[in-house]
Amino acid sequence: MKNNKPIAPAVKYFFKRLEKRSAQIQAELLAVNSRYQEVEFTDVETFFRQIMTQNIFIHTVGLNGKHESTILSKAIFSMNKVVRVYYSTSFDENKSGFIRLRPDQAEQTIIVERMHGYRPKAELLYASKDQCHVIRFMIRWLIRRIDWDKTKLANLDLYKRFLDEQQAEIEEQIALAAAQQEEQEIQRALEVHKTGKLNRRKIHSS
Repeated sequence: MKNNKPIAPAVKYFFKRLEKRSAQIQAELLAVNSRYQEVEFTDVETFFRQIMTQNIFIHTVGLNGKHESTILSKAIFSMNKVVRVYYSTSFDENKSGFIRLRPDQAEQTIIVERMHGYRPKAELLYASKDQCHVIRFMIRWLIRRIDWDKTKLANLDLYKRFLDEQQAEIEEQIALAAAQQEEQEIQRALEVHKTGKLNRRKIHSS
């Protein structure tokens, strides 16, 4: 039912205060968003999502607390801009742990931290704004733990693709160098021909 009564002065005052507070909140949000840019994390996520599809094994601590060789697809979890790499899945919570990678908006950097034990407190291992530096740090971490008895480079699909792409790049560079050399030789031949014609003209004119 429509209420046609005039708006009471107190209600008008209430709405004016609401407008003022709403404007303040919007201004604060704009200020925060302008101060903090989104931290890029796509390359880090892509790196882990690609390597976890391969038959790469790392040394870990298994459920029973003993040494285990774990395939990356069971050690790596990537979701909602957080990557976890488990190095221990022991039932003993004091011995379980993983490496966590995440973008930190407040610090405007990517954080690599160790989470170990029951109710773990984050232990900072590395921090960088550069995704490449973070990936290099994690590559060093992984290489120290790879089980080379089970991990065979020749059997990795991505490695085969890497070799194919590398060969294609080499062939492209060779073809480009050959084309440049041929162009230079043609240019030299044209210059020699042009010089010869000029010399012949000088002889005839004299």
